[in-house]
Amino acid sequence: MALFQRPLGASCLLLGVVLAAACAGPLDPPPARHVVVISLDTTRADHFGFMGSADARTPRTDALAAESIVLTDVTTVAPTTLASHTSLFTGRYPHHHGTPRNGFTVHPDNQMLPEILKAEGFHTAGFAGSFALDSRFDFPQGFDHYDESFDIRNSPRDGIDQNQRSAARVTDAALDYLDATGVPDRLFLFAHYFDAHRPYDPPPEFLDPPDAESAEPLPSIADLKQPGRYSPGERTRHALRYIRRYAAEISSMDAELGRLFDGLRERGVLDDAILILTSDHGETFLEHRELFDHGTGVYQTTMHALGVIRLPNRALGGTQVAVPASTIDLLPTALAWLGLAIPDNVDGVALPLEAEALGARAAGRQFGQATKPIGAIEDDQPWANLRKARFVRQGPFKLVQIPYLEREELFHLASDPDEQHDLLRRPSAQARGIADELRPALESWARTADPLPSSFAREQEDDTIRRLRSLGYVR
Repeated sequence: MALFQRPLGASCLLLGVVLAAACAGPLDPPPARHVVVISLDTTRADHFGFMGSADARTPRTDALAAESIVLTDVTTVAPTTLASHTSLFTGRYPHHHGTPRNGFTVHPDNQMLPEILKAEGFHTAGFAGSFALDSRFDFPQGFDHYDESFDIRNSPRDGIDQNQRSAARVTDAALDYLDATGVPDRLFLFAHYFDAHRPYDPPPEFLDPPDAESAEPLPSIADLKQPGRYSPGERTRHALRYIRRYAAEISSMDAELGRLFDGLRERGVLDDAILILTSDHGETFLEHRELFDHGTGVYQTTMHALGVIRLPNRALGGTQVAVPASTIDLLPTALAWLGLAIPDNVDGVALPLEAEALGARAAGRQFGQATKPIGAIEDDQPWANLRKARFVRQGPFKLVQIPYLEREELFHLASDPDEQHDLLRRPSAQARGIADELRPALESWARTADPLPSSFAREQEDDTIRRLRSLGYVR
């Protein structure tokens, strides 16, 4: 049985549902007193029941999605934590907000979502699940309260000291804070969950019985990556065990998300809030070269993100939107629905729910760029990620460029969602024509790089490097 399944051939049906809802006119949701943003780190969109997986065990998130608008085709703009979250909170591409990857600072000239909402009278509280969003990187700009208490977790296989905390502790911290301070008149709450990230050590009760009871040693992922260490069959068998452990982490996280949803409802927040549930990026398993990793490639395994928007009193619940969107669209969408001004420098676009506008959005393009590898390819560049992998999407076609390898690929995502068949390997005339159309658009986008200054966080530099190395972001 497949470990996860993608919904295929549903775009027309989904678009029809949205248009039917939209024909009544522009969206006019009940007024929202609160805003809740929940980010799931390293979380693949195809591991949830509401996204079409027949094998997912995510009942609480599925139930929330049934009460929400679900964007089924959301693309993140960066496949590592800090760059992606800074884009989420600014609505800007990394090559504009200036933070290229983990360990670098966020420039104070960025207008971050908590700052915008605080200026409008919101009390702002954040609960980080990972050191990657630590305050030493100047990420928590605009927060009245920012909780960044992390644990040290030792993996018995990888020996990784994880500077993170469990989903249970994130949920506890958020609800305990609201109980201690009371719910303000206007609340912005940010909760960041990191459990899906390596080392994939879920609570045993969420593992399938064969995995929970197996006495067979599980090799480290580092060993699995060594060529010739295992036969292809052995490598695949061990890898599938890791994939099941990853899925169990998401099931465990789902249970804690459910506890957060219940707690917000009981405290009178949920039904008066715009709630956005998204993911910063996914994870590659066996599909591409970055085995059990993220950051180097820009394939859908790491770039397909979650996009769930629950409006006050479940307005438009059950609506599914297949029109492609980007994570940088979420900030302007939330601000527009709150009736607030959108900063002029935002790259994203507020999601319209009108039939005419949806048709126009269907022809839009999405862009994104890798944040790894690091090192020499970043030297003497006006933008650290300039020579790293990048992509442009238009409709079902996706053009990938990897400048430091001088490689270019073209994929048709509708027929090849795993991006296994490069149409430029033996190009047809049509493939050449599409690549010729998308190439200048991608290169023009890359030339718009005008990053705000950012530097590697020098405060406690040795400690920063050690902690980032423990998370797999520094070699």
